[in-house]
Amino acid sequence: MGGFDKNFTFFTVPAAFVLLFLPKFYSFSLGLKYLDPADPRKYQPAVLKADDLDDRTKARILRAEAAFANGLETLAFYAAAVAAVNVQGVNPVAANILSLLYLASRVVYNVVYVVLQDNPRWALVRSMTWFSGIGIIFAMFFTAGTAAQYK
Repeated sequence: MGGFDKNFTFFTVPAAFVLLFLPKFYSFSLGLKYLDPADPRKYQPAVLKADDLDDRTKARILRAEAAFANGLETLAFYAAAVAAVNVQGVNPVAANILSLLYLASRVVYNVVYVVLQDNPRWALVRSMTWFSGIGIIFAMFFTAGTAAQYK
């Protein structure tokens, strides 16, 4: 399978970290003038109070901020799963595929949540995408646990 037989899962953790910042950068591209670097926690309330932003833009900024927070919340769980598959010597092809699937789930999650969810009907797809990412992490742990049983 080409380069898949060489384990590159550790490299996907920084990639996941970079991916989680994409919604934050998008948020700032829409509302940077409301960001006070000395007090960044006032950004979201300032966006909500802004009278020169339309509701759609405000909603996108807030969803981008939420997507960023969600990425932070799941990153440690993902990094632990990467460590688990490596400690247990899981087949590199399987570990690599699971890692890439997780990254793909985060990309899809961000797009659905931040952009497509202008239409609330996409909320279920967003949730399903989030659950798929968590399911991939569980699969990594289960794969590592299974490998531990056969050592």
